Amino acid sequence: MSQIASFAKHAVQPIKKAFHYLFAYDPDRLAIMPDELSENLQHLQEAMLNRSYALITLNDGSWKVGKITKRLSASRFVFRDADSKIFYLLTVNDVLTVELP
Repeated sequence: MSQIASFAKHAVQPIKKAFHYLFAYDPDRLAIMPDELSENLQHLQEAMLNRSYALITLNDGSWKVGKITKRLSASRFVFRDADSKIFYLLTVNDVLTVELP
């Protein structure tokens, strides 16, 4: 029995390492992958047309929730904050991700 227990103990170690390699994560190394420029543009336009709220993450790590009120040019939008009546000018190149409900 001790040989079987020893074998089982040695067989489980690589499985545990593989599990942690595939499914565990380090919170210090988490990062948000940016969406493609065309995808961000599509989501911004959809939010503007449907007048829906959007969660926008910017390149500097900040995020804003609000509505797109107007399109100024091919890559610039007017964004109204949800908490107050502050308007921002958004450039598509400054947007990391756009999430719609």
